[in-house]
Amino acid sequence: MSELWNPARLVLGFVVLFALFVPLKTFFPIVRRQFWQRPGVRADLTHFFVTGGIRKLLTLFIAFVLVQALGFLVYPPLQQTILTLPRWSQFLIAIVIYELGTYWGHRWAHTVPFLWRFHAVHHSSEHLEWAAASRLHPFDQTFIRICGIIPVHLPGFTKETFGFLTAIDGLLAIFVHANVRFRFGPLERLVATPAFHHWHHANESAATTNKNFSGLLPCVDWLFGTLHLPARYPARYGIDEPMPPSYLGQLAQPFRPRASAPVKITTGINSRPRNSTHG
Repeated sequence: MSELWNPARLVLGFVVLFALFVPLKTFFPIVRRQFWQRPGVRADLTHFFVTGGIRKLLTLFIAFVLVQALGFLVYPPLQQTILTLPRWSQFLIAIVIYELGTYWGHRWAHTVPFLWRFHAVHHSSEHLEWAAASRLHPFDQTFIRICGIIPVHLPGFTKETFGFLTAIDGLLAIFVHANVRFRFGPLERLVATPAFHHWHHANESAATTNKNFSGLLPCVDWLFGTLHLPARYPARYGIDEPMPPSYLGQLAQPFRPRASAPVKITTGINSRPRNSTHG
């Protein structure tokens, strides 16, 4: 249980992240703002200290069920081949498989209205900061991660590989939400950066909505036609639908009934699903 929710480790992680990103955003800010002045910071910090444990518990349970149900897909000769590969090549192959799975899980979270109800919690941040990476509905993140975990598990990758993926995915997710302006040149098309991911959160127009779904490798977005990486940063973030400011309100929001009046839902890749009413 301590692996799912370790208060001491969370506090230490927060202190390290705070010490790392506050100086960065002080010298290279997109928007000059004190950390504690950002709207929604209290809810985000509650997500940071609580939601991760809930998500890990859900992920372990669902992954166990799916592994048992999909056991017939396991091909032992393939697993043996994977285990004979050098460790570095196992990591690279696992990253590509994981990224392809989470890319489509993330894309579906934007284009399937039911899934968007949960994913909208994350996109409700109108002011990005590293702490905004923690504003996640546990059901949403469980779904997206399972889309990457199961394809990596079935070929027989080791626990060490899963640990590596989890660490890289978690650290990069925090970094790409940071309020830092400096750019990384050609590297931005190889590895996810703040500039790359900020455009994923943009809410300017249909032309800039539903882009950059990759968590690690922007080339996957290039492959599927969703890469968007202009020279500037977005002028507007967030969503067009209401979202409670409190932590519990955000967890409950996906389950609240929608307006009974006809609602137009757009599921095309060029427009994020959203309600036509704020009721």
